[in-house]
Amino acid sequence: MIPSRIPLLVVSLLVVLVPAAGAATSKPPKATAFGTREQLRQCLDMGDSMNARRRALEAAAADQNRKFDANDAEDARLVEMKAKLDRSDKDAILAFNKAVTEHARHTHDLNEEAEQQAAGMKTLEADKAEMDDKCGNLTYKPADVDAVGKERRKAGS
Repeated sequence: MIPSRIPLLVVSLLVVLVPAAGAATSKPPKATAFGTREQLRQCLDMGDSMNARRRALEAAAADQNRKFDANDAEDARLVEMKAKLDRSDKDAILAFNKAVTEHARHTHDLNEEAEQQAAGMKTLEADKAEMDDKCGNLTYKPADVDAVGKERRKAGS
């Protein structure tokens, strides 16, 4: 192939393939519409709610990470305890088995919490997508934005 034809071929392929790939993965944009003050209030309230939920989920995730670190430390202590275990001492064996059972319960509880947090995050993402769909294409009149902003500042103080 002649070197000058290669760029033409690449450009031709991009022109043909890129629009087809983009059309398959994205939604067509909605027409922009003017929202009312009530819609602005609702959208701002939903946004505030989403932010509060996100912050709560982030705090729970940080707490969850601390619990996982503590669980890992507990696991390391059990490994150490097992290495030093006097296998002829029945009381020591019972104490070790009890500690292992407690550790297994802690691990199970942590995994359940992690699943609940993942479900909460998934719900938040779905609600955020719904909010974006409902509020994302609305445009507001500057007077409405100012009026609602004053209402919110007054209510916040």
